Amino acid sequence: MLNLNMQRLVIAFLAAGLLAAPLAAQAKPLRIGAQADAGTMDPQAQNIQTTITLLSMIYEPLVTRDKSLAKAPALAESWTAVDPLTWRFKLRPGVKFHDGSPFTAADVAFTIARAKAPTSQFASYVAGTEVKVVDDLTVEVKTTVPDPLIIDKLLYVPIMSKVWSEKNNALQPQNLREKQESFTALNANGTGPFKLTSRAPDSKTVLDRVPSYWGKMDGNVTQVIWTPIGSDPTRVAALLSGELDLLVDVPAQDVARIQQNADIKIEKVDEFRTIFFGFDLKNDSLKYGEPGNKNPFKDIRVRQAINLSVDRDSIVRTVMRGLASPTTQILAPKNVGYDPALDKVVTTNRDQAKKLLAEAGYPNGFAFTFDCPNDRYINDEQVCKTMATMLSQIGLKPTLNAMPRARYFPKIWDRDTSMYMMGFNSPYFDGMYALETMLMSRDDKKGEGIYNYSNIADTELDQAIAAARAELDPRKRHDMQAAIYKKITDDALFVSLYNQVLVYAMRKNVSTPVRPDNWLEIRWVSVN
Repeated sequence: MLNLNMQRLVIAFLAAGLLAAPLAAQAKPLRIGAQADAGTMDPQAQNIQTTITLLSMIYEPLVTRDKSLAKAPALAESWTAVDPLTWRFKLRPGVKFHDGSPFTAADVAFTIARAKAPTSQFASYVAGTEVKVVDDLTVEVKTTVPDPLIIDKLLYVPIMSKVWSEKNNALQPQNLREKQESFTALNANGTGPFKLTSRAPDSKTVLDRVPSYWGKMDGNVTQVIWTPIGSDPTRVAALLSGELDLLVDVPAQDVARIQQNADIKIEKVDEFRTIFFGFDLKNDSLKYGEPGNKNPFKDIRVRQAINLSVDRDSIVRTVMRGLASPTTQILAPKNVGYDPALDKVVTTNRDQAKKLLAEAGYPNGFAFTFDCPNDRYINDEQVCKTMATMLSQIGLKPTLNAMPRARYFPKIWDRDTSMYMMGFNSPYFDGMYALETMLMSRDDKKGEGIYNYSNIADTELDQAIAAARAELDPRKRHDMQAAIYKKITDDALFVSLYNQVLVYAMRKNVSTPVRPDNWLEIRWVSVN
């Protein structure tokens, strides 16, 4: 037995976090398998859920969500409205970045300014804001117009260290379009519960628990090993063989087989993500179509014909194995602006589709190429192949151009497409995000139209969206957005297919909630 003095010494070392052996003895690694890797370690360079998920374990925003998905304090202890244009945030004292430097108001001001940079994909969250540093632990965020969603938007702005970014020449987000090699591509320095230990892109990323983390950990994970595995059969086999603990991208066709394994459990939730197709609605002739031919997609009758050609029930039943729900709008249920009256699935009518094509001047159809990722959404390439078959049944001549996400998203970001697949998730449970980023005329500085891959340019639509965005009355805002979504549906600006069901597969000793926004909250995960 230890004598009294030795017991006191051990207790003192434990309190100071200086004894590593007990932590190692209780280590709970979590081996996560995913369809693809995070595209960067820069928290403002790539607005894709996989990247956000991994970086959310390292970096933290001012505001987070609790288990009921209500907004909750994170790096900000509290926030209050000073006036309709100003919010004051009291920052959490005593927080340190992983390099040991203190978190202060200067980091908040730096981060929000950085998120506005041309290379950022998060400009829409902070557009029209200015930050005033009141003192080291107080900031004010001012907006140019009243913004009822500003607190929700700041959930998606992870705070970076100003000093660390300056030291490592990381003043702007990594330029992924230009394939820039930046310090932040492979390095990170956040305030979150895990720090980056090793990074091998497209192979393995290892995160280790920060013993001095300021926040509460409801789970017990001490290490995260993130392994991207593009092959569906290989990814599933790794889970079934015990090489992985959790799959966050479960192929729909394998769910039933996985459920038969006594060591594995399946968790599902209706995701706030809609899968749809968009078109080039700007150019007079298709870049990827018949030479010299005009752009058929600018004709509403052609888009309506495509809408009528799609058998959504068949796609959901055969390709998605029932793990989706058919839809005809681009906004999932439970989002502000969602109107169930618009969500009556169109009955497939290929004879009527052919008639519309003939009326539009295409009795024999036309040829075109459409772009599709093959490692981003559940069964994405198979869905696109099925879509191509359905379009050919009304006389169209589609050529599928499927590619990895690393090539796909830069391509459509450059608007280098005639038709494309998209999956959109409303991050703050409000339809405004899709409207201002996908439908408004493109203005990268304001964060408007940054995902407007169709090049829609409609002044009346811009004005309607801006008015809804500034409306503070919740009921009025909902109705204004619903009216806009009705126009989108009536004009067939997009052809929607289904809302995804999100499926996680995990070993029986793993416990984690599955959120409809597909945010894996590592603080809530336990391995028993």
